[in-house]
Amino acid sequence: MSLKTIESVRFYDYSVDRMNWSVQWQGEPIALSGKSFDLLLYLIDHRDRVVSKDELLEKLWPQQFIEESNLAQHIFLLRKALSRHEAGQKIIQTVPGRGYRFDAPVIESDAPTEEMVLHATESITRITVEEEEDPAASTFPVELPSASSIVRRRKRLALIAAALLVALTAGGWFGWQRWLDRTGGPAVTVVLVPMEGTTGDTVLDSSLVEVLRMDIVQSPYVSLVPTSTVRATLTAMMHKPDDHMTPAMAREVCERTNSQAFVTGNIARTGQHFLVTEEATNCVDGTVIGQAKYEATKLEELPFAMGKLASSLRQKLGESRRSIARFNTPLFQENTASLDALKAYTQGTQKDVEGKFPEAIALLKTATNADPQLAAAYYNLTAAYLSAADDLHGREAIAKAYALRDRATKPVQFAIDAMYSSEFTGDMYELVRVYQSWTDLYPRSSQAWSGLANAQGDLGMNAESLASQRRTVELRPHSQGMLANLALRQMRNNDPQAARATCERAISDHLDGDGIRIRYLEVAYLLKDQTLLQAQRAWEEAHPDAVGVRSIEDQIAMAEGRFKDAGKIIDRLRELRRQQGLSGPDEEMTKHAAVELMQSGDLEAGKKLFQQTPVDTEEGQEVVGLVYVGEIAAAQAAIPAWEAKYPHATMNHLFWEPKIRAAIAMAQHRAAAAAALLEIARPFDTIGRSIPWLRGNAYLAASQPALAEKEYRSVIAHPEFDPTSPYISLSWLGLARSLRAEGNRSGAIDAYQHFLGLWAHADSDNPTLIQAKLELSAM
Repeated sequence: MSLKTIESVRFYDYSVDRMNWSVQWQGEPIALSGKSFDLLLYLIDHRDRVVSKDELLEKLWPQQFIEESNLAQHIFLLRKALSRHEAGQKIIQTVPGRGYRFDAPVIESDAPTEEMVLHATESITRITVEEEEDPAASTFPVELPSASSIVRRRKRLALIAAALLVALTAGGWFGWQRWLDRTGGPAVTVVLVPMEGTTGDTVLDSSLVEVLRMDIVQSPYVSLVPTSTVRATLTAMMHKPDDHMTPAMAREVCERTNSQAFVTGNIARTGQHFLVTEEATNCVDGTVIGQAKYEATKLEELPFAMGKLASSLRQKLGESRRSIARFNTPLFQENTASLDALKAYTQGTQKDVEGKFPEAIALLKTATNADPQLAAAYYNLTAAYLSAADDLHGREAIAKAYALRDRATKPVQFAIDAMYSSEFTGDMYELVRVYQSWTDLYPRSSQAWSGLANAQGDLGMNAESLASQRRTVELRPHSQGMLANLALRQMRNNDPQAARATCERAISDHLDGDGIRIRYLEVAYLLKDQTLLQAQRAWEEAHPDAVGVRSIEDQIAMAEGRFKDAGKIIDRLRELRRQQGLSGPDEEMTKHAAVELMQSGDLEAGKKLFQQTPVDTEEGQEVVGLVYVGEIAAAQAAIPAWEAKYPHATMNHLFWEPKIRAAIAMAQHRAAAAAALLEIARPFDTIGRSIPWLRGNAYLAASQPALAEKEYRSVIAHPEFDPTSPYISLSWLGLARSLRAEGNRSGAIDAYQHFLGLWAHADSDNPTLIQAKLELSAM
């Protein structure tokens, strides 16, 4: 049931005028398309409930076939337009699996605010005119006023004066607010050029540029072109990425990236005195927009100087004074920051980007020891630990970062909140809300959009994830990782040709690498394109150190019943990871491969591999492995420990716990109970193929072949969710057995033959293969 339709509403300093089809923020108009305006009105009018996507598609595009991604794009555009309020204030909330809800408190009005103010002004004017009429103009005899009438007149005049004073005060206050909020126009994108001159310490020089970058990017108004995009643009200009960038080159990079300005700087040193200058230049006509200077009397003042320069530049680039005051947290809290902490932080961050995680961890620990209040260093330390598969120390680091989050810039606060939700509490729905707030406030943050895409994907929100990833690539078109993720999201939305085009785009743009080839190999396998598969394997041979594509080859070998080949690939992967200093990830990934071997049918080889290293009972896949090797008591003990330590962990409660309990139930021959437990995990069927396959096995063992058939067919029908999953071919075998149990002989024979075709190159002594052939011969 919808609410009453109202002429105008206000929420969080936004005003919506239905009659004039306008939206304003504190009196300033906001550009909004007609369809986005309709969407906003519909959500406002039905704000008492969650509005489903189907309802929005039906009401906003009646009798039209519109893809859900179109709606997601309009939601994105609407959130982008309504992004000027404070972080944490929700306007449009996504309710996973259900739809959207207008979540802001609404103030209703029958007339626009401007009209109400005008009426009040007219009333004051009319009273004033009436009181100032000339008595001499009257044709009646003039009588002297009585004492009481004089008192009444004085009271009226006092009231009028008070009203005028209130009006003038209000006008002054609103004028002051407008001055604080006044901007130089739309938000701007800027190219940051490395500084000229030196402090005498090259590491400190690069660290100061990083401080300037962090001070600028906390602005929702000014965004910087990513370093990867600048380097790619220089390459396209026939320069080396590390070439010295002249003003002419900077201006061309600015033009090629559709930016509005470029910022150049210089450090001039005289003894222990430093003059630091930064200058913003319009890349269209080359005119100087503004310049900022700061003189430091000692090295320790330089980080503080960069913060002052950033604030001055932001104002000259057009950001409002209120916005600068609100988003102006320095990296270091005082102007006597530890330069050792700054340099170690910068170097550690760079090592993390380069994938040198042990070195990154050592440097970032040095930074936190030098400055225990440096929240950003704890955040980056968390990321390095997690990349090295050291989850225990990663959780400790993010807990420290979270305790210090108020000392960080707003973007770093969002990043800390996201990592805390992901790695410490495990609340995936809160994680999505954090990223949505981040993208609302910083709609041009590729980090925020990429994180949102990943979180949505982990929750099976494939259409929303694709829309978010497309936005990420718009912001970072020259990132191999972003393009690889886009190809993944396109596959998950059953568009392998688009995923293939994305991979080919990356390769043509010289962004080739292991990340892209992982997706390209998956696309080739999904399309069953032998020529394309051969091309990817030729690339593998030319890149013997590529770990990612060999992990996919391991899955393909298991999917085809070639367990001996899978074992050889696993051995090679372990060797490569050790050579690259990735002992932590090696243990974790080896355990995962061992569990897949056991689930796929090679129980002996899987057990042997699984038992080579200690088990981490906080990793769901490893706890499942405990069940397969017969350590059921240890697996059972892990669940209450999880519940006590991570009471809000979404994936634990809704994915891993049902999967572990179901595995235990199957081991105890309680198949019906296992099937019921796996129903809890149904919302996550689209993030992989194992859950519906296991559910099919449980229903089949519980003598419910019709239900088992349905599960196996759902796996087979959607290979795009995980193209190289071994559970797809095994689902053909499960389907054959289900149809046989239902008495469908011809259907069962076709399914058996399809399975044997997929396992045409399987190990001849594979027990699953031998059993399948026996079953088929008995039909």
